[in-house]
Amino acid sequence: MATLTARLKRVVIDKTQLSDDQQWRELYWVSGVLLIITAVLWTIVTQTSRILYSSGYPGDPASYLQLIAQHQSLATITWSLWIVADFLLIAPTVAMYIILQRRNRTLALLGSMLAMFFNIYDVCITELNSLTLVSLSQGYATASSEAIKASLIGAAAYGYYALPIQTVLSFAVGTLGYLLWCIPMFNSIFRRFTAIFGAVWCIVALIGSASPLFPSSYLLGLFQYLCVPAVALWFILIGIQLLRYSHRLRGDLGESASVS
Repeated sequence: MATLTARLKRVVIDKTQLSDDQQWRELYWVSGVLLIITAVLWTIVTQTSRILYSSGYPGDPASYLQLIAQHQSLATITWSLWIVADFLLIAPTVAMYIILQRRNRTLALLGSMLAMFFNIYDVCITELNSLTLVSLSQGYATASSEAIKASLIGAAAYGYYALPIQTVLSFAVGTLGYLLWCIPMFNSIFRRFTAIFGAVWCIVALIGSASPLFPSSYLLGLFQYLCVPAVALWFILIGIQLLRYSHRLRGDLGESASVS
């Protein structure tokens, strides 16, 4: 009897949620598509970053400018795609809060705030700094004297030394927000495997986020390298389930219209 009552209560809750979510159906659909596109972009930048730093991370500003000067197009594409991906994640961040806040408003809010902070911070600070270094490397490559090169190295010093800390903050804040999502996600419209998969790789990403501070650590570097495509796969899982949920809402809307 208790089990039957619980099931009936769950059906009522599901029907109420479906009714409330009708107004957000298009947002869920758009967010699902954007998450899949973001996953593709993250996979691409994983490979371009690997190629860019295949010889190792430069040990000083001059070496960094020399490296980027040799791969200006690749560096520009990499950081630009990161910026595009950050903007694409804005709508899904809002959608995830709307869905998850019914299960745990506090965790959904905190997770979404951290995720949105990552979206904005990564564009305005980390990637902007990276593109500024690319611009300085262009001047470095065409400098006609050692004095000009020295001035460009001096200008790049702050950006070079700040970049690892900025990268750590971007990785850590974003993945912490996603990790908080995984808790209410475990009992939501998403499959439990999706929540578990996301939680595991977000923990890996949190550990790997320290890699820029300890570039000699093979394990941290491996974690950082693997977590981006893994979380991208998680985005695909979420995106597909958002698309399915949006389709379900469309079907329920059609049934309601037929009945009326």
